[in-house]
Amino acid sequence: MSTAMIKAAGLFVVCISLALAAVWQQVQAAEVAEVCDLSFSGGAKLSGVPIARTRAQYAKGLSNRTEPGAGMLFVFEQPAKLAFWMRDTFFPLSIAFMSEDGTVFLIENMQPESDEYHLSMRPAKYALEVEQGKFQREGILAGEKMLKIECRSTE
Repeated sequence: MSTAMIKAAGLFVVCISLALAAVWQQVQAAEVAEVCDLSFSGGAKLSGVPIARTRAQYAKGLSNRTEPGAGMLFVFEQPAKLAFWMRDTFFPLSIAFMSEDGTVFLIENMQPESDEYHLSMRPAKYALEVEQGKFQREGILAGEKMLKIECRSTE
């Protein structure tokens, strides 16, 4: 084997190693590092809800899981008009959009593996995804207010 071929093989190994390290960093950045207990004005409480605070966590959401667990709370730095879809999400969900003061102003059902957009239609600071039907079972309706978010690290 020539010196040039050995150098090329070594460079290839270095490139693959760097690419794998970058992918691993993205996977770790998308992992949720905290869960929260949420209390609502009607008395409803949701416990152990994972929280998404970063772009990588927003993008991953509840996709590629086998079940929704406790759902996911998406928290944004500033209220904005939001759009959610269900690509690579294998179970039906409901989403509640909430204003900066925590008031639920819209709840929509979302179907699995759909690219249909679900729009907040007005600025939202929070979006809460849970298994379909959970909002009704817990008594969380439009007009209710998320009063308290108590979070803890999962690390």
